[in-house]
Amino acid sequence: GEAGRKRQYRGQTGAQDDIIPTMDIFSGVVDHYPDNMLTKFLLDLRSYRPPCVQRFFADLSQHVGALHKAVAAHRHLSIIMVGIVEQIYYFRNGHWQFVQKYIMGNTRHPVATGGTPITSWIPNQIEAVLKTMGEISTKSIGAVQPGDCPEYQRILDKYAQRLALLKNQLAELSDRNYNVDRVYDLNKERDDVISFGVKEASALPNNEGEEDKATEEDMRPAGGECPFGH
Repeated sequence: GEAGRKRQYRGQTGAQDDIIPTMDIFSGVVDHYPDNMLTKFLLDLRSYRPPCVQRFFADLSQHVGALHKAVAAHRHLSIIMVGIVEQIYYFRNGHWQFVQKYIMGNTRHPVATGGTPITSWIPNQIEAVLKTMGEISTKSIGAVQPGDCPEYQRILDKYAQRLALLKNQLAELSDRNYNVDRVYDLNKERDDVISFGVKEASALPNNEGEEDKATEEDMRPAGGECPFGH
């Protein structure tokens, strides 16, 4: 209906995916997005989605508040929610490591395919995830208590490390002549590093029986009755 009008669209980007925005709304991460241009860019990308998806986001945003209140009122549910938010962290930090390894390690071009700034785009979202984890832990859970899922203690222990990791990476990236190897190596010092290759032969099962055993053990949640694994 607007023939002849010049338009400019952003390129393809993972920010147009539907799963992560859904999880951000469901978990409350979206409420902790920093108030900056990066967040405005991210929210604007929702307009690139089909109308049915946009309506789904709006409907979820409208009704998820009741869920958040119920979760906040029950310590056990809050611990589960922290575990869910941690999975979002794993996704985003894994994505961030791929960017460091394969993009920043090969070019200093500052803009990604979707038009986003490479060195600050994903950290913007990681910051929101960490703020969400911190708020849930502080307001709805508190310190570890006897009988808590062991995973909650692990998440608390990792939390301070992850805050330091992001802070140190951003400090390194603030230098125009930043060392990308140093940025990536900080992952090894502070948190889990994703695997960029296959398992070593020694780590693979030796026979069919051992393979079945490993598979069965991997499916068991840590800590017996713990509601989530790691």
